[in-house]
Amino acid sequence: MDILVGYASSHGSTLEIADRLAVRLGEAGFKTEVRAMETVDDADAYRAFVLGSAVHGQTWLEPAKAFLRDNPDVLGARPVWIFSVGMPGALPGP
Repeated sequence: MDILVGYASSHGSTLEIADRLAVRLGEAGFKTEVRAMETVDDADAYRAFVLGSAVHGQTWLEPAKAFLRDNPDVLGARPVWIFSVGMPGALPGP
């Protein structure tokens, strides 16, 4: 598999965005897999990552944070793009 489109969602909107991103990457010729990050057993199986999480209390959901903590060597050596999904008040900054 080329790209993991990993997500952590609480109400489904982050999954919907992950699905859409995977479709567009597929149209560009990449093989993708959409999975909840807590279900990924072998991050080393992917060449690149698109990772997203819902934002609650100005932070990513715990499954997303755990995936990052558990895979620093793999993620540090490969392309990673991240996205967050939340209401404007849930995100820090202007």
